Amino acid sequence: MPEDKDTTASVNTAADKPLIIVGVGSSAGGLEALQMMISNLPDDTNMSFIVAQHLSPSHKSMMVDLLLKDAPIPVFTAVDGDVLRGNTLYICPPNHNIEMSRDNKIVLTSYVEARHTPRPSIDMLFESIATHKGDDAIGIILSGTGSDGSRGIRAIKAENGFGIVQDPNTAKYDGMPNSAINSGNVDLIVPPEQIGAELKSIVMFPRDRIITSEKTIPRETYIGIIRLLKLHSKVDFSLYKENTILRRIERRMTSLKIARSEDYLHHMDTHPEEIRLLFNDMLIGVTSFFRDVRAYEVLRRELKLYLKNKTDNIIRIWSAGCSTGEEPYTLAMIISELLGDRKNEYKIQIFATDIDEQSINFARDAVYPESALLNLPKEIKAKFFTVKGDQYEVIKPIKSMVIFSIHDINKDPPFLRLDLITCRNLMIYFTAELQRMLLPTFHYALNPGSLLMLGISESIGLFQEQYRVISKSTKLYQSVSINKSLPPERVMHNRRIPDYIDPIPAAEKQVISPTKQLDQDYSGLIMEALKNRILPNALLVNENQDIVFSEGRNELLIRNEGIPSNNVFKNFHPKLVVELRSSLHEIDIGKPFVDTGYQNIKLNDENVWVRMMLVRVDRLPPLGRFTVVFTDIERPFALPALNDLEGNISTEVVKEQERLLNRTRDQLQNVIEELETSNEEMQAMNEELQSSNEELQSSNEELETTNEELQSTNEELQTAYAELRMAYEEKEQQQSELQILRTDLIQSNNLLHEAEKIGLSGSWMWDIENRRLTWSNGCFALFDVNVEDFQPSFEAFIGLIHPDDRNRLETQMKEMLLKQVKLPITFKVTGADQEVKIISLDAVVSFNELKQATKVMGTMTDITEKTHYEKNTSAYKDKINYILTSSLNCAYIYNFIDKHIEYINPTLTQQFGFSLADLEDYSGDAFFKLFASDEQEKIKQHFDRVRTGSPGATYPSKYAFKKRDPNGFTHVYANHTVYDVDEATGFASKMLVTFFAAE
Repeated sequence: MPEDKDTTASVNTAADKPLIIVGVGSSAGGLEALQMMISNLPDDTNMSFIVAQHLSPSHKSMMVDLLLKDAPIPVFTAVDGDVLRGNTLYICPPNHNIEMSRDNKIVLTSYVEARHTPRPSIDMLFESIATHKGDDAIGIILSGTGSDGSRGIRAIKAENGFGIVQDPNTAKYDGMPNSAINSGNVDLIVPPEQIGAELKSIVMFPRDRIITSEKTIPRETYIGIIRLLKLHSKVDFSLYKENTILRRIERRMTSLKIARSEDYLHHMDTHPEEIRLLFNDMLIGVTSFFRDVRAYEVLRRELKLYLKNKTDNIIRIWSAGCSTGEEPYTLAMIISELLGDRKNEYKIQIFATDIDEQSINFARDAVYPESALLNLPKEIKAKFFTVKGDQYEVIKPIKSMVIFSIHDINKDPPFLRLDLITCRNLMIYFTAELQRMLLPTFHYALNPGSLLMLGISESIGLFQEQYRVISKSTKLYQSVSINKSLPPERVMHNRRIPDYIDPIPAAEKQVISPTKQLDQDYSGLIMEALKNRILPNALLVNENQDIVFSEGRNELLIRNEGIPSNNVFKNFHPKLVVELRSSLHEIDIGKPFVDTGYQNIKLNDENVWVRMMLVRVDRLPPLGRFTVVFTDIERPFALPALNDLEGNISTEVVKEQERLLNRTRDQLQNVIEELETSNEEMQAMNEELQSSNEELQSSNEELETTNEELQSTNEELQTAYAELRMAYEEKEQQQSELQILRTDLIQSNNLLHEAEKIGLSGSWMWDIENRRLTWSNGCFALFDVNVEDFQPSFEAFIGLIHPDDRNRLETQMKEMLLKQVKLPITFKVTGADQEVKIISLDAVVSFNELKQATKVMGTMTDITEKTHYEKNTSAYKDKINYILTSSLNCAYIYNFIDKHIEYINPTLTQQFGFSLADLEDYSGDAFFKLFASDEQEKIKQHFDRVRTGSPGATYPSKYAFKKRDPNGFTHVYANHTVYDVDEATGFASKMLVTFFAAE
């Protein structure tokens, strides 16, 4: 009993752990690697394994039987909708793709269309695991050819999962392992028999789910790691969110089995390649073509409106953080569709940038696996991609629009005069400080009224004045036109990791005593009184000389006519602009405080004295440096007397005039010094221009030589162009002929389809050598199966037959190949509504020189109605024959078309002496000799009325009918009934006549 309790406790503990999903991908040579890996798997990790092995779609898979033999955990064939269980392994069935859903269920997808890569797709499996499991996802790539799985393992790594690859030296085919390793997204490279032990280590390795830098990594160690990354890559990751970086560091420590962060820092110092691996982990991003279709639909709509109103023919777009290039190519496709035939009229430049050189090189090639295009509409694939081996390549017209370059958005200057910037799911990794620096930079780079597109989890934050919201749900914004003569400041004054220098520890927070607090309160009261009474008017001016804040009712501020502007010089009293400009210049060159003294101006028809005091204020980015302008306006009564008692000008006025004169001299001297400095710079620039001119002349000579070579090359190209033109014209002619043939083929196929639909038939072909069965649409309709879901094969065909006829049909089909069965063959099938159909199969068999059947072509026809009609007609005729034979009345059947009697009953023979052979003499017009001559015309008219009657209608009459012996006539009462109708004419074709003697 105690052992049972322990077991129960163990099971409960395992159940409480999160379910880790392990995706395993393999191809050629992968079976051996799978057997070695699975035989060494632990059975207590609570991991669920999903195997995507490239398999032939036409052969029954024996994978489960082969792997179950040595597996320490259960092995099953995956079934759509099954819930994934821990310590269990699932094998994807042939001709399916396998994924997982959010609620840990298996999702199988069957495909019947043509494909360029084998299935199941490893990329699709890995991407679904990454999406739904995050850091509880593990991807394993074993032996195989091609590159399937490389994109998927990148997705797993982007979500902080693990990537494991079989050592290429142990793989039978090393294409897939090497492709994954070259992508830089692999944590472990081990032989397959060691993978199980590594998986157990990953589960057992201590990992904090809630990461704080102080808890997991000491501050000085964290700074040391960031510094090494900056030394290696010139990228400052101190501006990235710490949690993101810590998760990446933790993953690297787990893969290396290093428990202490100090040991990991030492490992980075002694193993420089680890710095590169961690750097690659930092840059992993997931993207796709037309990611978030709704967002791109909104962007397409707004771009269409923007281009319609655009006055020039230059389109400049910046895709920041482009990763592997799907986003900029998507933008190029949208622009191409919007412009259509007018595309050549525009100069289109899409700048795609990233700090990951490997991703940029991949994007330049523009070659993507089939899994990257799975969610694209067929028309997009056909229009913008070409098949290249087992992958897809973006067409050259789209590639030519995109310019890729390495660019650090945090320090490199932005591209300018842009119509659109897309920066999606990049700023979520940045600190708030860095985000506040980037958004003004984007605004500076954008044209007025142009567009900014962010990720779903990003926003413009505090910069509401610079952007107008177009679509809040899709995060699309429009740049608002404001004065931006200078680029925003991009220096991070509070950068936490200075360039290669240890940061100074922050000072401890001081405790303020009650006495000191009271002193500060008194000081605040004094400052508040001064601001309200002495200097009530103040302006806050930024580095662009724009007014960003105004306090008090300032009489010196004006608002001119025209376009509004916040520029201080355009909104200040014109008599004071020169003095203000000079004072701001002194502030710019480093002076902390400037006092202009009093100046006499006319304000509102009143002479006043104005004094300006300017104070420099430095703030942290993104606010930057400001200048506070205090203005003091004094009326004459508040100033000392200007004249003495005798009316002479006082010495105070003279001193004021001298002060103003001295200030004017100072301002003039400043201007002279600036001009001299500018003159020296112009002279230096002139010398540089002269030197550049000499270099340009030298370059011009080289260009002339190059031009001659180009002319020669151009002549050769003209010749080649003429040849290409002829080849192109021939190709166009061939294309035209092919188009005609294609049209004829489509018309023929349509006619065939309609004919099959009308005739309830279908055609089929059986390629015996390749075990391939092909059906026309008519065959699918006969068996009530879906063209997209049902894959024809001999076994599948036999499975559709009614159980009573399966063995007989299979035997007859085999005998047909030996010409030992009579065609056609009939059999029953059960339709979708459980109705039994009768099908007739006819075929022609082709034989090779060895008299062996190689191919069978034939048709299948629904003969259910025909069979039922023939059966009912035969039964009906048998019933009528029985009634007429046993009847006491005379009866015969007259054929209107052949004009003769085709049936008589025994009673007629007994009473009138005629046999059926005797009545052959009364065919055609001689038939009416059976009636009295004076009644023949009346009987003909009566027969004509019967012929136009409806089926089953009876017409009575009385006349004399001839006897054979003795030669005479007997009066009879007769009923004439329409027996059959000619479908072509609608008239009766046969008539049943019953009569009896009147005496």
